[in-house]
Amino acid sequence: MRKAVFILGFFMMTSSPSVPASMNTSNLEFDGSQNTFQDVEGNRYKTVKLGKLEWFAENLRATQFQDGSPVDSGFIPKDDEKNLLKYGRLYHWQDVDDERKLCPAGWRIATDADWQEMERTIGIAQSELAQEGWRGSNDIAITLKAEQPNTLFKKFDQAKVNQFQFGATAAGVKIGNWYITQGMYTEFWTSTSATDKEAYARTLAYSWWNSHKGEIRRAKLNKDYMFSVRCVRDAK
Repeated sequence: MRKAVFILGFFMMTSSPSVPASMNTSNLEFDGSQNTFQDVEGNRYKTVKLGKLEWFAENLRATQFQDGSPVDSGFIPKDDEKNLLKYGRLYHWQDVDDERKLCPAGWRIATDADWQEMERTIGIAQSELAQEGWRGSNDIAITLKAEQPNTLFKKFDQAKVNQFQFGATAAGVKIGNWYITQGMYTEFWTSTSATDKEAYARTLAYSWWNSHKGEIRRAKLNKDYMFSVRCVRDAK
């Protein structure tokens, strides 16, 4: 188990908030308010508008598709019900891509383009959006995180943490029967396929030893991994 955590960790390494002046805010509409949405299973989610899009501000917790049939994955981290509200469920990409649709009616699983639109909105440079690897400057990633404590090696501007109320938490990953990297990483699937075996994802790092805690990673990852999911729709 420790070996698996080390291997994946090494792989991953290769109020109305004020908006920093360095951010591109030309299309940013954010007033600090949140709405809520309840799905047919009774799950209630906070939502937040970021520019042209409205996002779930919590990870998806659905156990069925829109037609009521059960999903194949949707595991609670460490199979512990106490983790459900904080971390949501983890899904493999086959459920993400299923034509029965995992998100509630009117919503979609965020595409790679949706993520790029949000990243551009919060301040990632246009030239970095389509790049793979870690991207962003000025600790932009902490504006999406529910929390980011200071570490021995780095102090963060706590006024920027969760600035856009996106509420990202370090839910970790499920690979096969193993839950790993909880508290260290969060991985979000996009619905955009990259190859037969890989799809685009987004990574946020939390560990004290990881130097990328202020950045957002765009990467192609194996579709059999089980990651968190965020739903999105065009803002009204």
